[in-house]
Amino acid sequence: MKVKIALGQIEPSTLNKEDNFIKMKKYIDQAANQNVNLIIFPELSLTGYNCGDAFFEVAEEIPGPTVNEFEDIAKNNDIYIIWGMPEKGIEGVLYNDAVLVGPEGYIGKWRKHTLPGHATDKVGPGAFPDRRYFRAGSKSPIFKTKIGNIGMMVCYDIYFPEISRLLTLKGADLLVGISGSPSFEKDIFEPLVKARAMENAIWYAYCNLGGKEGETEYWGGSTIIGPGDKESKVPGEPIICKADYDKEDLIIGTIDYDKTGEFRPYFPVLRDIRLDFYEELYKIAEEIT
Repeated sequence: MKVKIALGQIEPSTLNKEDNFIKMKKYIDQAANQNVNLIIFPELSLTGYNCGDAFFEVAEEIPGPTVNEFEDIAKNNDIYIIWGMPEKGIEGVLYNDAVLVGPEGYIGKWRKHTLPGHATDKVGPGAFPDRRYFRAGSKSPIFKTKIGNIGMMVCYDIYFPEISRLLTLKGADLLVGISGSPSFEKDIFEPLVKARAMENAIWYAYCNLGGKEGETEYWGGSTIIGPGDKESKVPGEPIICKADYDKEDLIIGTIDYDKTGEFRPYFPVLRDIRLDFYEELYKIAEEIT
């Protein structure tokens, strides 16, 4: 199966859901006109990342008003849409979500599992305020759609190879990572995305914020990476498409799930998994928690 994917690397307007929604709708229209099957937007693209305590005001239930609007757009354009937004749980409890809708309606959400809480003087104190505002997600679903089985992650989740491996072993055909990664992280973050594709021999679509939000500069660099190339025997290749750095961009690439089956026999990372390592890892990790 071939799937045409668009990455909408937007620059968010803080707390302005209407403007951000209009911008995403414009990108969806452009993608739909090119027969795209799936369009992906970055982490917290609906609200921006620098909302502070106002996260409690702009968060919505999922499903909710914005999800309903995206559902209608997905149905009218026969397209799947993934975007980032804050979710309102019970009163006073928020989650940082990736949300998926399609022509059939609302499909599901991924609540960010790993929440950064470290500050940095690169962009001021509290650069990563997730732990201040959000509760960590605990479920790791795979979403079965007409365009394949999709696993989703949000930003810091990508740093943890166990998450990508779990979703792969659950049967994901495509891994999707969305982020709001600032520019000083580029040299750390960019190789991780390629590594997640390589170590699982799987298709990976990554979409990051671009441009500026207040004092925060985002490095962009959204990309689609293949499971590997059968002829060259190189894992994590080819790079199907890559967005510009540091600014807004819309890019489109086509993936082919048949390539996964062709490459994995030449790079059998899933066959060679050592369960004893996982057992030891669990025991050691348990001791430090």
